[in-house]
Amino acid sequence: MSGRTLIYHADAVEAMRSDLATARSTLSSELDGMFTGVDAQLVAWSESTGSRQAERAFQGRLRDGLTRALDGLDRLEQALGAARDAAENAETRNIALLD
Repeated sequence: MSGRTLIYHADAVEAMRSDLATARSTLSSELDGMFTGVDAQLVAWSESTGSRQAERAFQGRLRDGLTRALDGLDRLEQALGAARDAAENAETRNIALLD
C-alpha cells in the first residue's frame, strides 16, 4: 500500500455544490440589478456621444469578464459533481470486492 488515504464526505461536497449554485445565482441577480441601475442613471445620455459609447464598450468588457467568472463557478460545481460520482463509483466497487 502506498499509505495515501482519501476521505470523501458526501455531505460536504453537496454543501459546496449548493453554495456554489447559490453564489452564482445571487451574483448573477446582483449584476443584472447593477447594470439595470446604471442604465437607469444614464438614460439621458445620447448613444451617439463619445462618453456613452465608451461606457457601453466598458460595460461590454465588464460583462464578458463577469460571464467568464460565472462560467468558472459553473465548471467548479460540475467538477465537484464529477468528484462525487467518482467517489460513489469507487465506493460501489469496493463494496463489491468485499461481497
